[in-house]
Amino acid sequence: MRWRVGILTGWLVIGWIPAGWAAEQPAPRSGQLLYSRLTSGTWQLWLTDLETGRKTQLTDDAGDKRYPSWSADGAVTYHTSNHASYRVRDRESQPLLSSWWPARDVAWSPDGSQVAFARFRTDLVDSANIWVADADGANARMLTRNTGIQYNPSWSPDSRALAYVAGQGYGTYEVYIIGIEGGASKRLTTNEAHEFLPAWSPDGSQIAFASDRTGDYEIWIMRSDGTGQRQLTYSPGLDTRPAWSPDGQWIAFTSNRSGRLGVWVMRADGSDSQALETDGEGACDAAWRAG
Repeated sequence: MRWRVGILTGWLVIGWIPAGWAAEQPAPRSGQLLYSRLTSGTWQLWLTDLETGRKTQLTDDAGDKRYPSWSADGAVTYHTSNHASYRVRDRESQPLLSSWWPARDVAWSPDGSQVAFARFRTDLVDSANIWVADADGANARMLTRNTGIQYNPSWSPDSRALAYVAGQGYGTYEVYIIGIEGGASKRLTTNEAHEFLPAWSPDGSQIAFASDRTGDYEIWIMRSDGTGQRQLTYSPGLDTRPAWSPDGQWIAFTSNRSGRLGVWVMRADGSDSQALETDGEGACDAAWRAG
C-alpha cells in the first residue's frame, strides 16, 4: 500500500493506493518474452520483443506446445502433453532428449554447458527424478534418487545448483535445492500445501515460487536459503509460474484474474502488477531473456 494525497474542492483527500495499482508505472520494455498462446485451438509458441512490441508466432504445427524455455544460445525448447521435448530451429521442431523420454521441464544451465530435466518412469506410477546431461544430451545422469516425483528444476545463476520440487502426493510437494554434483538436498519449504515452480533470481539471492498455502495459487518469494518467505500476489484464482526479468526487477507470471489465462507482470516486491500478454484466446508459461 502507498499513500496518495490530492485536493478536491478545497478538502485535503488522503487515501490508500493498493500495492498492485498499475497506473503510475509503465510496463517493462526490455528483453524478449517467450510464452505459449492459445491459437486456433492449440497452444503455440509466441515471442514478444518488449522494446518494440512486435509479436512473432514461432510454431504453427499440430499439437500443444507448453512450458517453453531458452537455451543459453537463444534457442527455444518446449514439451508436449506426452512429455516429449523439442527444440525449435528456423521454425521447425526437432526432437530433444528423445533417448530419455518421457522427459519434461527442460532447463538450460546459464553457462550453456548442461541441461536439466525431469524424467518420468514408465514402470511406476507417479515417479520421476531430476536428471542432468551435457547440452547435446550426452552423459546424462540421475541427480535425485528419492521415491515420488521430483520435477521443476531451476538453475542457480552460477550453474552450480538446482532448485526443484519433490513430493509423494498432494500436501507433500515442497521446494528443495541440490548441488549439481549431487549429494544431500536441502528442503526450503515446509507446508501441508503444494509448493512448485521455483524460479531463481538472476543475482541468486531469491527464489520465487507458486503455492496454494493460502487456499488458492499465489506467487511467493524467499531467500535462496529458504528464509524470509512472503506472499507477493493476493488475487483470487490462479497466479502461477513466475519468471524473472533479466535485470531482476520484475517477475512475470501466469494469471486468470482477467477471466482467462494471461501473462502478467509485477515488480519483484509485488507492486505494480499489470497485464503484459492477454491477446488471443489465452497466454501462459512466460520465459524472459535479455534482448
